[in-house]
Amino acid sequence: MNRQEEYEDHRAYIESEGLDKLIDWQENIDYEMKPTDTVSGELNIPFPAEPADLVRLHKLIRKRKCFTVLEFGLGYSTIIMADALQKNQEDWNQLRQKPEIRNRFMFQLFSLEASQTWVENLKLRFPSQLIDRVRFQLSDVEIGAFNGQLCHYYTNIPDVVADFIYLDGPSPKDVKGKINGLSFQCEERTVMSGDLLLMESTFLPGTFIIIDGRTNNARFLKRNFSRNYEVAWDRENDITTFELIEERLGKYNLLGSDFC
Repeated sequence: MNRQEEYEDHRAYIESEGLDKLIDWQENIDYEMKPTDTVSGELNIPFPAEPADLVRLHKLIRKRKCFTVLEFGLGYSTIIMADALQKNQEDWNQLRQKPEIRNRFMFQLFSLEASQTWVENLKLRFPSQLIDRVRFQLSDVEIGAFNGQLCHYYTNIPDVVADFIYLDGPSPKDVKGKINGLSFQCEERTVMSGDLLLMESTFLPGTFIIIDGRTNNARFLKRNFSRNYEVAWDRENDITTFELIEERLGKYNLLGSDFC
């Protein structure tokens, strides 16, 4: 499939799912803030909507019939994933017999962000029918280490166990502090989230993680994760995925794809 065919395929999916009604895909948003490059961490407006990235997220959540999503770094992805969860709940509601699942946050999206400005700007444009499905959480990000390796951690992560995790934050400029003179204010230094390493011991079998870009970070996680994952790197789109492949824990460790 060439690029034009791929684009048309994405557009067809967007229209069939009604996603064109949620986002202005052509709009250049201006919050009277000057946009700058993303590496510097000074971009103050949302990225232009990227059909390939957003369609990928929507398809994955729909195909896997995910229950709970945790997102590091918000944006248009937040709207798209909220829509996918809403449709998953509609499918769930159609089931005649619903299995018992130990999950207090069914079909909820937890979106973690370091910038209050980003949260406020996104809320202004969020579809009203989806806003109650999202729990926005602000948190500082501090420099840290994992096994003597430089990284960073959000200081206030939502206290949930998600079956789908999207890692696309923070901006390097949001990371506070220094260790031995090293900081993430250095524009040549890549982001290096250690949050998933902290959480890993409590992941449930079947947990799916997608990392948008941040390939150095994805490789750091792959080297340091201790459990059994199926890992894939899409070189062309610079996307890395991890799926936790382990025997289920018991009757409550169910995935939506088991019965929907």
